[in-house]
Amino acid sequence: MNERQDEQIRSLLRSALLPMGQREPPRDLWPLMLRRLDDGRLRWAWADYALAGVVLAGFIAYPKVIPWILFHC
Repeated sequence: MNERQDEQIRSLLRSALLPMGQREPPRDLWPLMLRRLDDGRLRWAWADYALAGVVLAGFIAYPKVIPWILFHC
């Protein structure tokens, strides 16, 4: 690495971390968390649907694996 890349990494690290004098985050995240928990809706991301599809396709392609999985659960 050259000096310019080192300085870029240093500046990125400084911008990502809180200053040493500031011990608490700039805002309180707990009320936001409580609101999300009280919402009660189940949210699925696209990756969850993709994983469920892959598992279902695997069960369809290899049905003999289902008893083995049920035995180990």
